[in-house]
Formats: sequence, C-alpha cells, structure tokens
Amino acid sequence: MVTDQETPDSRPPLPGADLHIHLRGGMTVEKAVARQCATGLQIGVLKNLGRGWPIETDDQLAAFLDSVSGHPVFAGVQVNDRDWFIKRSAELLGRLDFVLADTMIMAMPDNDSTPVKLWMPELYSIPDPEAWMERYMTHNLRILAEPISILANPTYLPPAVAEHYETLWTDARMEQVIQAALDSQVALEIQARSQYPSDHFIRMAKSMGAVFSFGSNNFHDNPIDMSRCVSAVETFSLTPGDLYVPARPLLT
Repeated sequence: MVTDQETPDSRPPLPGADLHIHLRGGMTVEKAVARQCATGLQIGVLKNLGRGWPIETDDQLAAFLDSVSGHPVFAGVQVNDRDWFIKRSAELLGRLDFVLADTMIMAMPDNDSTPVKLWMPELYSIPDPEAWMERYMTHNLRILAEPISILANPTYLPPAVAEHYETLWTDARMEQVIQAALDSQVALEIQARSQYPSDHFIRMAKSMGAVFSFGSNNFHDNPIDMSRCVSAVETFSLTPGDLYVPARPLLT
C-alpha cells in the first residue's frame, strides 16, 4: 500500500503521473508537490472548468495558470461543459498541459434536457437501462471526440444502474470506447478512489494498445491511498510506455 504518509524509501517504484489532483478542500500546489515525495508520481493539479464551476471565465483560467506557473507540476482543467473548447480562449487553453473529462454529467431524461450530475440519483430516473445506455454510449463518444487528454472514470455507471455493469458494458461497447480513445489519443484513467474501470476493461484496453493515467481525485488535502494504482502496475505489467505523462517539461 502506498499513501502520502510513506517515505520515498518505503514505497515501490511507481511510474507515471497522478494527473487528477484538485486544488480544493485545502489542497494547494505546495501540498501537491509534497505528495509527489510520498508517491513517487509526477503530479498534475487542476480545477473544474464550466458554468457553475471554479473556472467560468478566461480571467479565472488565466489566474489559475499564473498561480501554478513556476511550480514543478503539470497544470490542467477538468471540463464539465461540452462547448468548453469554443467558449474559452485558445491561447489560454494552449497553456494547459492536459485536459481531463469524465462522462458523469449528462442531459436527462433526453438529449434536449438540462445536463444533470449522474452521481445524484435523486435528480433523474432511468426506467429503461438499455435505452439509456445507447444514449450514454453516444455521450461517451462525443466526449472522446473533444480535444481532451484524459478520460476519467471510464465505464462509469450511475447508482441507478451500477448493478447492471456486466450487462450494460458489453465487450463490444468497451471496445468501441477504447478504440475511440486510441483514435483521439486520449489516455484512460485508473483512479485510486473508484471501482471504474473494471479489470476486464483494463486488460482489453492494454491488449488494444491504450495508454493509461493515474488519478487520486481528491476532495481534501488528506493522504490518498494509491494502492489501486500500484496494483494496476503489477497486475497488468504496466510500463512507462503504457502511461500518459504530458510532454511539456515540468519546469519552463
């Protein structure tokens, strides 16, 4: 088990980068840098970008980038609106090291409806899981077609249908998502705090040549248990070539 409280000498080598460290809940850039000493992972810090999220304007995006500049971290955003890349300044977006997205905000109950947070089941219902899954697949593929770097929580299912994972996430659907990630050069996240994606998905993605990233997805500044990421390296024989790290040097 590797946690932020362990010393570098006590942990096994862990290649790659934790690219899902939110600056929220007391987490700062300085604390994130200290986390690197504990896990051995390079790190990327981010804030959420979108309407109703911490970064809503170009001025806020610029302020975030300026606040991170000069620190030995990668700087990214987690995008929550589907028009983010046409709403924000191309120049500012070009200063980012990575862009992370997930599929956990979706229009419900149909494509013309207001997007809802799928992790809040009180906001919607799914009377026909199979019909919803067809819409959800389109949603996944749309996000993978955006200029993102990382798909977080791949194969996520909301609480209302989570028990149907094996039925809804068929091999054909998994393969379609993996191929879309390959076509768009998007890394697939293995998250420390999530059950998604399944081992079966990771094995399939590895066999198809996908690239992975790690993410702690913190809500606070407390230590995060990175055992799932350590286990993934060992279980799936992941090498540095299998893991996404932004190309830009850490210090510029």
